[in-house]
Amino acid sequence: MMFIWPWALGLLLLVPLLIWLYRLSLRPPAESVVLHPDVAMLARASRRAQNWRQHLSAGLYLLALVMAVVALARPTLPVLQADPRAAVVLAVDISRSMQATDVQPSRFEAARAALRTFIRELPEGMRVALVTFSRDAQLVVPLTTDRGRLLEAVDFLDLNLGTAIGDAILESIMALPPLSERAEAPDPRSLASIILLTDGRSLAGVDPVEAAQEAARLKIRVHAIGIGRASDGAVPGLPEQYALAAQFDEEALKEIARVGDGEYFFVDSAAKLKEAYRTLTRQMTWRVRRDEATAVFSLLAAGLLALSLALAQVRRRVV
Repeated sequence: MMFIWPWALGLLLLVPLLIWLYRLSLRPPAESVVLHPDVAMLARASRRAQNWRQHLSAGLYLLALVMAVVALARPTLPVLQADPRAAVVLAVDISRSMQATDVQPSRFEAARAALRTFIRELPEGMRVALVTFSRDAQLVVPLTTDRGRLLEAVDFLDLNLGTAIGDAILESIMALPPLSERAEAPDPRSLASIILLTDGRSLAGVDPVEAAQEAARLKIRVHAIGIGRASDGAVPGLPEQYALAAQFDEEALKEIARVGDGEYFFVDSAAKLKEAYRTLTRQMTWRVRRDEATAVFSLLAAGLLALSLALAQVRRRVV
């Protein structure tokens, strides 16, 4: 913890003085001395009566004063936030094969749920864009920090025919800041990344690996997530003519991630998909911002003071 006005903490030197004055006030005045036939018994009774409860109100009052002094010093606490220069593009497959039900409730609904979680858990200040692709690629939401806008766009996603993975990577590259804006960073790739989610193989457009090579040339990191299955056979929830399109090219996705200096994830459940996005969230570029916490300590001091006065009032009550 750091303080904007650290000199105010000097007031804490008064705490030992307050404790001494409090202990002094507990001593009976000389005028209250009386003769008693059994002094030993009186001393034992006095010791039994003196327990921690009788000092609780004073202790809370002293703690409230300490919190008030800390608040006066204007403390600051570290808060993690995204580097405002950082940007990420979510490239999402919306081909018809995404309606397969081998991932419950379906690949498409699992993807939307994972995207919502990812967007909500984004570090503060992170800029995100949304690109969808089927037979072609489209920028749905340009880079923004408006999570509500992104969530609304995810809710309105709809399926279409085709899978153009290479076009999606190129569209995502155009949505990201140019290399000239990131060139001075120690690692320009840490400020620009693409998270590609697909359940199929590229059937149209530019070769995906060539598109990933273009991203690498521009210092853009590309992560690839394959959802569904990479094996042959019928796919639950899909007509037979979609079977080939619904089996993603795992080797191509691994190569995209390798060339793009990213990670490859194979997911076959909604839980694994959410965990993949969470893993990528933890890799975002963070920086520490210090926020003033004066209000927090002021409220704490007020609460302790109110509790101290309430306990003191209870102890004064005559039954």
